[in-house]
Amino acid sequence: MTWVVFGVAVVVVLGLIIAACNKALRSSRRGVSSGIGDGLGNFIDVFDPGNARAARDLKEQDNVGHVVPSPDGDDPPYGVDLKAGRVTIRRS
Repeated sequence: MTWVVFGVAVVVVLGLIIAACNKALRSSRRGVSSGIGDGLGNFIDVFDPGNARAARDLKEQDNVGHVVPSPDGDDPPYGVDLKAGRVTIRRS
């Protein structure tokens, strides 16, 4: 009889813990991190830090863009004047 009560208590407590964790992960608080997602997201760093570093570098390369146009000598067939709010297109 005591094992049944103990088992039910363990199931209830485990259910409450799962519900609380689920609510914490799904909450829509802006700018607040739960910490659990960060810990699980960096879990690969523990076992394979080289691969994780390479994956981060590849992800950063997606955000890299050209600062100025390449100096190949060819001007684009259009011009944009932001102050006048005008676009000019050259005909070839």
